Amino acid sequence: MATDINTLAEICGVSKSTISRVFTGRAKVSEELRNRVLQAARELNYRPQQVMARDCVAIVVNDLPNPNRRTSFSERILNQAVFEITRRNLLSEIISVDELARLYNGYTKAVLLLLSEQVIEQHFEQLRALSMPILTVNKQYDFSSAVCTDHGEGVRLALEHLHANGHRRIAVTVDQFFNQAGRERLDAYRAFLAAHGLPELEPVMYTDLEPEGSNHRLLQLLKQQPTALIACGEGVALPVLHELRHLGVRIPEDLSLVTSELSGISGWMTPELTTIDQELDQLAAATVAELVKLIRHPETPQEVRWLHTHLIVRNSVRNLE
Repeated sequence: MATDINTLAEICGVSKSTISRVFTGRAKVSEELRNRVLQAARELNYRPQQVMARDCVAIVVNDLPNPNRRTSFSERILNQAVFEITRRNLLSEIISVDELARLYNGYTKAVLLLLSEQVIEQHFEQLRALSMPILTVNKQYDFSSAVCTDHGEGVRLALEHLHANGHRRIAVTVDQFFNQAGRERLDAYRAFLAAHGLPELEPVMYTDLEPEGSNHRLLQLLKQQPTALIACGEGVALPVLHELRHLGVRIPEDLSLVTSELSGISGWMTPELTTIDQELDQLAAATVAELVKLIRHPETPQEVRWLHTHLIVRNSVRNLE
């Protein structure tokens, strides 16, 4: 049998207003007090009435937001998701994956996982045991629904553009080989080259998390003498461009370059970068729309929603014909 706020406040030794602050997030309370109230609420089967008007979405991240990685996919999608959640008059709570025990079913109505596949695998059983609806982005699991960008489509569009401009030696870097996005990108790259009888240049992993090793691999890639490069991943667009300039490679005179789109940045670079755009605003809006559906209809079967990408053509690709 559920308890009421008066009983919970009495057991915790706090006022009803303090209990309300814990569940609405309208004012800060200490972590010790918050954890104590949530633990007591679980034990007493307390269901806060005030969150019926504003449902709370927990956003679980690898690490708390880092201002030094503002161009990364995870940071950008997090910012957009929080904006969309707020715009829909929902509450949001950002927690580290190490704090999963803080999730409380009577308060958290849905969970958005912005985690790497490696971290999800490490916490798989704990995530699978959560009792509230779960949504992932650009990765699929049997315990969650998902919203996914068609990353293979983006690489195909870039390859078609480069091929139409006379390029036959096209290289690719991906920020991860073994996650869903990386696999889709590499599969699309290899399939296109095979279909058009083009030589496959050995792909390399370029990530902003490991700049020294990534720059060494980029140098090895350039020894394969590509005329064009597709650098996949929002977080690597600027590092790749910077390293190519450091090596004295002129864009697009020596090497045509296609990167992932950085809205508000790519079009202001010199040259303006041709990019694969997975439209993070649209991705965030679709993600939050799915979360709302899961909150309103928790019995909804798990599903995967796919979103298109498109190519933004600017000035970083040279026509060889």
